[in-house]
Amino acid sequence: MIMILILVNSTPAKICVVAASAALAVAAVALGACGSDDGGDSTTVAATTGVTADIAERVAGPDAEVTQIVPDGASPHDFELSAQDRQALEEADLVVANGSGLEAGIPLDEVDTPTWELTEHADTLGDDPHVWMDPTRVAAAADSLADALAEADPGHAERHRANAREYGRQLRALDREIVDAVATVPPAERELVTSHDSLAYFADRYDFDVAATAFPATGAEAEASAAQLDDVERAVRDTGVPAVFAQEGDDAEALRLVAEETGVEVEYGLLVEAPGAAGSYEEMLRRDAELIADSLRPRR
Repeated sequence: MIMILILVNSTPAKICVVAASAALAVAAVALGACGSDDGGDSTTVAATTGVTADIAERVAGPDAEVTQIVPDGASPHDFELSAQDRQALEEADLVVANGSGLEAGIPLDEVDTPTWELTEHADTLGDDPHVWMDPTRVAAAADSLADALAEADPGHAERHRANAREYGRQLRALDREIVDAVATVPPAERELVTSHDSLAYFADRYDFDVAATAFPATGAEAEASAAQLDDVERAVRDTGVPAVFAQEGDDAEALRLVAEETGVEVEYGLLVEAPGAAGSYEEMLRRDAELIADSLRPRR
């Protein structure tokens, strides 16, 4: 209850001031109550990459504040934390990461914050950490992320779980879109030559073969050796692919050299590590599928 005290001997002007102050106090209390339905501060999530940040935002919804650690355009393989980055990780209620060595420069095991890793909750293939390139695996892991968010933010547990179910439905719908998009590429033409070994999950899901890559799946990229370039050129000639794909953020010089020797096209802008200009993880996959299908389908 708000009590307003008006002094009998006060002048009218003073009475107005006291009443106005009391009204402002009432408004402030009301606004505070409207701003939070659980009476506490907003839940904070520190997500390592643009992909994990987008996934976290979709499952958390408006009930959490998500901070992205590795900026778009930077490689998560060799990213080094600033003091501000480390503080964000340590002060978060939950850290959302990919795992499997992707964020090699981020000492997640040294941060005393609950951490959810995508690759711990999705079926994995070998040494390639880019599990998100198959949206059905992310859809299958979404409920687990909702559980982790529910532990950090019990007041919104049911909303997190409902968000995860809806997000899973949308990712499975996206999967069907990609199946339709790549259906125009005959099975014999589904060969991928890329700058970065990051499409194993995409290839496994959509029946492609990764014929050759210039750089490994994890670790900082080094200059491609002459032997590596020879292997890539040989794969291009053996498969007869019309195009090779340079991942955004990679040094495309190796593929340009391959293209000069073999006469194939270099397709730039394959998005893998972060949504970037695509704006979202889902749109990133949609654009990648369209780029691959448009580049490999037979010309008539």
